[in-house]
Amino acid sequence: MLEQNEARIYLAEKRGLTVGGSFKRFHTFNDECPFGNLKVLNDEVLGPEQTHFIFFLKEDAVLILLPIVGGLAIRGHQEPEYIVAGQVMILTRKIGDVVILDNPYPDKSINFLQIQISISDIDSLASTNDIINLSLENKNQLLSFGSGTIPIAIGQYDGRNEGVYQLENPANGLFAFVIEGAFEVQNRLLEKKDGLALWNLAIDTKIEFEALSNNAIILLMEVRLN
Repeated sequence: MLEQNEARIYLAEKRGLTVGGSFKRFHTFNDECPFGNLKVLNDEVLGPEQTHFIFFLKEDAVLILLPIVGGLAIRGHQEPEYIVAGQVMILTRKIGDVVILDNPYPDKSINFLQIQISISDIDSLASTNDIINLSLENKNQLLSFGSGTIPIAIGQYDGRNEGVYQLENPANGLFAFVIEGAFEVQNRLLEKKDGLALWNLAIDTKIEFEALSNNAIILLMEVRLN
């Protein structure tokens, strides 16, 4: 249950941590405390030529994979597909489906975000393995991707440049995650790998943010709260 507040900060230093022989995973959320239908936001490191499995055991979901350093190979129902930093892959998967992630590099680790968004009406969505080029070299503006069901935006900003985001659906909440650098979002300081949940927003609320460092990258996701 969400508390009756309008904001919650998820500090990078307070994230959960899982360490295995070949990977390191930072959990923005504890298992019992997701934000609306945003169930998983993991910051993951996978060692050279290692494999990582993802199982959807609880519910249908959209899986978003966003490389930060290096690239990764994704295996599932089809032949492996590859994405690198500057791209994102969006997949729809049902309960019990398996996704296999490989680090194709023989001598370096990779870093990526794994995001899971539960979708109750996934049967109305076509099964997807969409790869999107993010074009972050176009600075100081938001680039929207995803779909009308899961509005998402990302942008790279130079210091002291500002931006505004308005919810497509005023009933939704918003989750902001800083991939690189630092931002002020709705008068709250967020540093690298910090997150901010906003909800119970007025219909006409515009979420304002300002980059506090050069080449700062922010990810914004609309979240269903019911």
